[in-house]
Amino acid sequence: MFVYANKQNVSYQVLCSVPQGSVFGPLGFISYTVDIVNVMEQHKVSSHIDADDTQLYATTKPDDVSSVRRQLGACTADMAQWCASRRLQLNADKTEAIWIASRASLNTVKSQDCSLVMGAEIVTPVDVVRNLGVYLDSELSMKQHVATVASICFFHLRRLRQVRRRVGKDITIRLVLAVIMSRLEYCN
Repeated sequence: MFVYANKQNVSYQVLCSVPQGSVFGPLGFISYTVDIVNVMEQHKVSSHIDADDTQLYATTKPDDVSSVRRQLGACTADMAQWCASRRLQLNADKTEAIWIASRASLNTVKSQDCSLVMGAEIVTPVDVVRNLGVYLDSELSMKQHVATVASICFFHLRRLRQVRRRVGKDITIRLVLAVIMSRLEYCN
């Protein structure tokens, strides 16, 4: 029993998981999933993990796409088994694949089957993915990211233009620095 807002409340024993929003939640999840890296290392696949997001990557020459497809497919199959043993699930609907290369190499790669098999699902490669708010395209040109950031900044500048007379020059400058510059500097 515990007291909250001058009322006695019943506490319940949690046998599995951590309550959502708990301070221990992210740390508990990371400690629960830390050994998934071993699965990826067995397949010689590089990875980057952020909380509940895992990115796999491998390198190949444009004429050897099929071996990387098999390598990533076997890795995701073992990851799915690993997840199932811990009552977790890989979500193929949220999975994206992108092939990153020069324009000439991409032309060679695109003439081959570049899809990835993830369980019963097939993941078709896309030309642009979003990673922590940054748009990455297959040539790493950043065109989509620059266009998106510019569009958002112009939207906020138009909104600030509507209120600049009411709040004054000093406040307007502070708002520009807070709203616009923070977006331009993000991941710079």
